[in-house]
Amino acid sequence: MKRLLFVLGILTVASFLWSDGNDAYATASDWFGLDPNAGQNSFLTLTIPGGGKYEGMATAHTAMALDEGYLESNPAGGSFLPNTILSFSHVDWIADSALETIAFAYRPEKNENFGIGFNTKFLHVPFTGYNDWGSQYSRYGSSAVGWYTELIATAAVSYNFLQSFYFGGVSVGASLKAGYRGVSASLEPGQSAMSLMGDFGIMTRFNFLKTYAARDMNWGAGATIKNLGAEFIDNPDPLPTYASLGLSYKPIRPLTIALDFNVPFNLNGETAEKFSIAAGLNAEIASFVSAHSGVLIKTGKPRFTLGADVSLKNFTIQTNYTLDLASRMELFDRMSIAIKVDMDTVKQLLIKDDVQDLYLAGLDAYAQGNLSVAIGYFENTLSLDPTFKPAREMLATAKEAMNLEEELRNTLSY
Repeated sequence: MKRLLFVLGILTVASFLWSDGNDAYATASDWFGLDPNAGQNSFLTLTIPGGGKYEGMATAHTAMALDEGYLESNPAGGSFLPNTILSFSHVDWIADSALETIAFAYRPEKNENFGIGFNTKFLHVPFTGYNDWGSQYSRYGSSAVGWYTELIATAAVSYNFLQSFYFGGVSVGASLKAGYRGVSASLEPGQSAMSLMGDFGIMTRFNFLKTYAARDMNWGAGATIKNLGAEFIDNPDPLPTYASLGLSYKPIRPLTIALDFNVPFNLNGETAEKFSIAAGLNAEIASFVSAHSGVLIKTGKPRFTLGADVSLKNFTIQTNYTLDLASRMELFDRMSIAIKVDMDTVKQLLIKDDVQDLYLAGLDAYAQGNLSVAIGYFENTLSLDPTFKPAREMLATAKEAMNLEEELRNTLSY
């Protein structure tokens, strides 16, 4: 067997060394050259990742739900999200353009199979214009001065079926998106428009050939169709609609590997862009630090992203750097930063403060002899935190004191 592998290796290396490289060059040119069908779609903000791990893993997220990034990748992921998150992100895009994103992903306490999320992306391009010699036009007094903006608002809902201890369940989800494009008349009159579209997705998690002990499933699979809809304008361009298939795998507990396969298509029947492949990984280095990276193989738009996040007491800071054909050798170019607030932790901190205040008020009422009032405070304390043992002990003491007081009153009445 070893001899056979050795012979195959020698033949493979020899064929590579004796080849003239034309085939490899043609393949590379086909992947990284220009796509003749690119640039036909409108509302391209839909294809720009809004930061976070979704951007950091080069959009390989169809089978993953690590954070609020599922709102852009697969609406079914909301049912697998571990907690409620409020996120703010800033992406330094091309030249002086930038993308701002606000997202809120909510997990109801009473029904953990539900997932609800909202996302708003705002792209702004403060056009200043350039002349034929590459000099920048003045911001004022020039017909080239103008602005271009796109706003995308998303609402998503998902539900997880068949979840059990040994199976992560099958989640289905859908999202509704509304978009607005604003173009100043100085650039091109009559180009501002509205759009309406939707996403539909499915996601599952399961165990297969698992080599470590953990409740988390080690495999994930997902499929989604994105941006089914249209813009409302005369002679509209098709939206960037595409279908995605994704897999995620955890060979060891701290490491997640993801792979996506994306196929664009146009609803008007025109030939769409070529398919693309995204691959990413996320590594939990420590309980408060993780790193992520990814590569997007797309004709004319290859992309490599590297990022990390640091988790503090109740919020996380994430940052990414993207290298693509639009990157420039300037400070902070193609950088993004996101701040994510763990709303469940914030809620627990607020409850903890309320528990402390109610408990102290109960002690004060008990010291003044207002036993019924003290009992009310202690019961309210336990309703917020049933594990708060001092309140439970004082509640029993106050009730016992009230019973003794009642018995003493009855004895004296005879």
